[in-house]
Amino acid sequence: MKVGLLTDNSLSDFRLKTIDPIINDKLFTVELVIIDDRPEKSLTEKLRSNIKRGRGAYIFILALKSILRRKNKAIQTKEYCQKNNIEFLETKAPYSREIASQIKLHKLDVLLLIGGHGIVKEPLLSAAPLGVLSYHHGDMRKYRGFPPALWELYNNETEMGVTVQILTAGLDCGIPIEEKTIEIHAADNLKTLTDRAFIESEGMMYAALKKL
Repeated sequence: MKVGLLTDNSLSDFRLKTIDPIINDKLFTVELVIIDDRPEKSLTEKLRSNIKRGRGAYIFILALKSILRRKNKAIQTKEYCQKNNIEFLETKAPYSREIASQIKLHKLDVLLLIGGHGIVKEPLLSAAPLGVLSYHHGDMRKYRGFPPALWELYNNETEMGVTVQILTAGLDCGIPIEEKTIEIHAADNLKTLTDRAFIESEGMMYAALKKL
């Protein structure tokens, strides 16, 4: 199966552990990595934008995201690709016709969303025959959007869901392929639960890919 990766300029420890079993399985060939090279907006720019839109709750979430950002060691995506002899494309227009053409030119069967790219939309959603696989850390049937674990803790849930899904149009919408339940402990806080959810879900993308 020919695989394409959608990511940004760096690969965290979680992202590497997601990719490595796929790279090392002869059933799969990572043919192309599409790097979203658009500059990320600063927290200040995001806050200003959402204040203008009157999105008060989202301002709180942005601030929380900044405070709780996972500080993992990361390597440059280009460096990883060069080390593993994988072709890559850097683009500031990930939804252009040129990118969709490259996906079809490489005859990719599926795309894996590893990072970047925002809310994935057309033409990427339908550029590969099997679609785009993506993580959702949270119960996709109840809690969509960022941040993972927040609403589960806020609502005193006893467990948290993690899903790998084939994306469809919309925010965290898709068809579940691989699902897992993470138990919430009495002593859990946002950091401990989020960290455990990421650790316990490292192999789910690989498992979902094997199902496809």
